[in-house]
Amino acid sequence: MASSVPPHAATQSDFSVGVRLSLFYIFFFINAGIYMPFWPVWLESRDLGSVEISLLFAVGRFARVISSPLIAYVADRRGDRRRPLLLLAGTTTLIFILYLYCDSVWQYAVVAATVGAAWGTVMPLGDSLAITNTQTRNIQYGRVRLWGSLSFILATVAGGRMLEVLPESAIFWVLLVSFAALFVVCLVLPDTRVEPSPIQMSGVWRLFANPLFVLFMLCSALLQTSHLVVYIFGTLHWRAAGVSDSTIGLLWAIGVVAEVLLFAVGARFVERLGIGRLFALAALAGIVRWTVMADSTALPVLFVIQTLHALTFGGAHLAAMAFIARAVPARLSATAQSLHGSVALSVAGAVIAPLLGPLYDEYGGGAFHAMTALSIAGGLCAILLHRRWNGGAIVD
Repeated sequence: MASSVPPHAATQSDFSVGVRLSLFYIFFFINAGIYMPFWPVWLESRDLGSVEISLLFAVGRFARVISSPLIAYVADRRGDRRRPLLLLAGTTTLIFILYLYCDSVWQYAVVAATVGAAWGTVMPLGDSLAITNTQTRNIQYGRVRLWGSLSFILATVAGGRMLEVLPESAIFWVLLVSFAALFVVCLVLPDTRVEPSPIQMSGVWRLFANPLFVLFMLCSALLQTSHLVVYIFGTLHWRAAGVSDSTIGLLWAIGVVAEVLLFAVGARFVERLGIGRLFALAALAGIVRWTVMADSTALPVLFVIQTLHALTFGGAHLAAMAFIARAVPARLSATAQSLHGSVALSVAGAVIAPLLGPLYDEYGGGAFHAMTALSIAGGLCAILLHRRWNGGAIVD
């Protein structure tokens, strides 16, 4: 069925809707720009080791596996997008406060699981809302999404500088404020809807069981999961090598600067290169990036190699969004986004993350070699996808 918006939405200008969608990505990635580089630092300041930190990461990912498909299925059935986002953002804000009262790894795990369950579907639903609007309005997804990347850059740089003048406890409070701010932003998102989808589990299973969709999810999962060592231990690894917090913020930012440049021309880039080839290029960049990072913490090398984030993450993300937009009908878009985000990315992350704590304890930066192996496997899947998919819809 075709995408639709409520009657009153027709009076909303494309510019107004684009601004509000951009605000969603801005505040989501302000949160991500603090959380991804510096949340392990806060956990370490609470006397948790690398094994415990990787375990908490895995617990949050496992929770998403259960919650995300259920939430997205309800959203698809109702055809609603904004109200689920409001509920999830508000719930996350309240639960996140409980971290302050944890004093054992099991208490941390319970909170991490609950936060993961609530927060895990926010981005897939937000992407679904944005993509639906790009299909009905004169709005380009890549140009809206790049505002999130810009916010991530500013947040990582500011976060690094913050840690040079404030205690590590400040990380928690900045994150709490960012969760609350995103809830407020969700209040002004366009009330975008698609035609409500009836309960037809056969359609969902056809999507999930489709060999091309499974191949796509495996490809995307391998390429995105190859970032786990840098996501979980990158900041701690560079700190241990004597890199300052402000420089670490810049290292995180430089990769996203390159990513922004890619998103700015994302639509043309995908069109010219093709989805399968873009996945393959992301895999090749990952092979180079993780191999180099395993062997060097020299700042000139790190600054250069971090620019490959544009391809390892940005290229793979653009390819994934383009695949879903072209291969999946709008009525199943939220379910497809959720299956991709939870089953593909979260299951892979949850399975692999617990292994990385002991691996990092034993080999330090050598753990990046395992990420090179994931990129190689992802590249092979990309080649198969390119050969087997004709570029059209895979389910009706």
